[in-house]
Amino acid sequence: MKCLVVDDEHIARQLLADYVAKVPELELVGTCSSAMEAMHRIKNEQIDILFLDIQMPDLTGIDLLKIMPNRPATILTTAYSEYAVQSYELEVADYLLKPVEFDRFYKAITKVTQQSTKQMELSHPPAGAEITDKLFIKADNKIIKVGFDEIIVIKGHGPYVQIMTTDGRKIMSLQSMSKLEELLPRNFYRTHRSHIVNIDHIDSIEGNVIHSKKHAAQLSKNKRDEFLALIDQLNLLGDG
Repeated sequence: MKCLVVDDEHIARQLLADYVAKVPELELVGTCSSAMEAMHRIKNEQIDILFLDIQMPDLTGIDLLKIMPNRPATILTTAYSEYAVQSYELEVADYLLKPVEFDRFYKAITKVTQQSTKQMELSHPPAGAEITDKLFIKADNKIIKVGFDEIIVIKGHGPYVQIMTTDGRKIMSLQSMSKLEELLPRNFYRTHRSHIVNIDHIDSIEGNVIHSKKHAAQLSKNKRDEFLALIDQLNLLGDG
């Protein structure tokens, strides 16, 4: 997996570069001393894992995550523990406190590689495997079956998700948006940090609002072009 280290301190960059070199599965593609430099490299190179310092001049690591679409798996590194809650909200892969010890570094890498393997298995099921058309969601002390075609919109509420269905149900479940997103087929798109829409149920798009049945979802500015391109690929755009 290709790694990029971003930190304004040379010693911190060197330490993580040395750690990356110790793990055979990892390849260091470079180091950056600023978030702006990192953004340029991420746009132009394949980066699988981003080691990102938080406190940097001009643009912080948190700022970078908020404006960067389609970011790689991100492991935040910082000397300040108070950013832990914010890092959770940004759905980073892990959060390392400086000075970073190698065993903690390796634990974070193991977590990322396991998630990557799971995503590959979901995207490319083994030959002969049954492709499901439904989800089983834990909610209200039971397990509820929901067909993909029944789902209109999914909205995130902190650690919970709320699934709106065609039959009027609003299913609340303790689940992260990112993990749920991994399980959904191609006609679902995460239009906003807190919203996933089923493209098949979209009625209209007005500015940054997507209308689906009686539900509305936000369309982030930095995802608009990619979202419209996906719709175009699915032959849902007319000539007008």
